Amino acid sequence: MPLQQRRSREKVQMRQLILDAAKDIAAQHGWQNVTIRKLCAQINYSAPIVYQYFDTKECLMQSLRKEGMSQMAVKIKSIYESEKNPHKQLQAYGFAFWQFALEHPELYQVMFNLQGAMCEDENGQSPVEEINSYYAASIRALQPDVHISSKQMLGLIDYYIAVIHGFIALNMVNKIKSGKENAEQVFKKSLKHFIESIAINK
Repeated sequence: MPLQQRRSREKVQMRQLILDAAKDIAAQHGWQNVTIRKLCAQINYSAPIVYQYFDTKECLMQSLRKEGMSQMAVKIKSIYESEKNPHKQLQAYGFAFWQFALEHPELYQVMFNLQGAMCEDENGQSPVEEINSYYAASIRALQPDVHISSKQMLGLIDYYIAVIHGFIALNMVNKIKSGKENAEQVFKKSLKHFIESIAINK
């Protein structure tokens, strides 16, 4: 392997090592306790090495947010392309986020500024915009003969996102009143009813 290619691969591996270490620390102690010092101790490297990849903790968390959103953009696109029924698309998008939050809670927390994982939104094009474009396409397909203005669509997307991520956030802090064992079914039923209400009332 050429030297330049090997060094490039090593940089990618080191960057991922730092990101994985941050998620490990957050899983044990929460995002508020993720510091550069603790990262250095976790990966057995000095602070200058970490700063080569991330100027600040916020830069690191923005990278994690983009990583998570990029993964979900790929998943949402896959659902959109494989499932042609817009009702089922919108249900599947929501459940995909539900599953992601269960499997990758620390990453999800960064993506939505939960549990002390605070960082600013990125400027410009982002995976979030791509995800929202699939939401919009599916919402329009519920009743293709009905005109929806740009302002109305933004409102519908906000409502849709609030249902999905409101339930996920409540589930993360054990605030689903009917109990954690029933949370998934309550979420699916509520999402289904909300999608039906969009189709009827938009």
